[in-house]
Amino acid sequence: MSQEENKRSDEKEKQTFSDLLTLFIVKFKFVFLGIFVVGLIAIIAYGVISSSNEKAVKAGLAEIDAVTTEYAELKVAETTDSAKEDALLARAQAVADKNNPAVVKVRAQMIIAEIQFDRKNYEAARTAWLAAAETDKKSYTYGLCNYQCGICSEELGDLDKAVAYLKTAAESDGFAVVPRVLFNIGRIEETRGNFDKAVESYKKLVTDYPSDQWASLAKSRIITLDIDGKAN
Repeated sequence: MSQEENKRSDEKEKQTFSDLLTLFIVKFKFVFLGIFVVGLIAIIAYGVISSSNEKAVKAGLAEIDAVTTEYAELKVAETTDSAKEDALLARAQAVADKNNPAVVKVRAQMIIAEIQFDRKNYEAARTAWLAAAETDKKSYTYGLCNYQCGICSEELGDLDKAVAYLKTAAESDGFAVVPRVLFNIGRIEETRGNFDKAVESYKKLVTDYPSDQWASLAKSRIITLDIDGKAN
């Protein structure tokens, strides 16, 4: 075959491939169009969802901020108004029950817990604090909520759970008052006669946070327990 014939053959092959590709695209144009449309819808949907979430967050937090402000005003007034407190609890619970983003649900449960704690409804307060903690375990509020669960549990005389919640709080990322928690664990263990565990918690406090004011108290407790023959 001559060079000219080879050239024509190559051009024919290229043309044939081009024609086939064109026919393929034309034949399946609706498939390609469908893929494009689906992708476009996904992008639009993401934007709508993001916008909806943003609006839900703003609306939810605005309502919880209003509840928090009104409750603070009640506390400043130093008057007990059970009817108003009930109304605030109902409003916060409505936000918590709604399909809101996590940050809104956490805030709603936290104000519910605060109101219930002030009312000395420790079981209800613990339930709300725990709900707030479980709603967003990656939030900085996780440690705080577990700490409050520990406080409620101690008030209820449930010392096993009190220690468990306090330990979870102490191990949480970003939790700011670990020294206080370690001291509280030691104090609770003393209360129930677990002196070895109390000393263990006190010593961890002294070792990890030697300059903290709670460490000074822990040292004092270690010395006292040693003098009393209760520390090994």
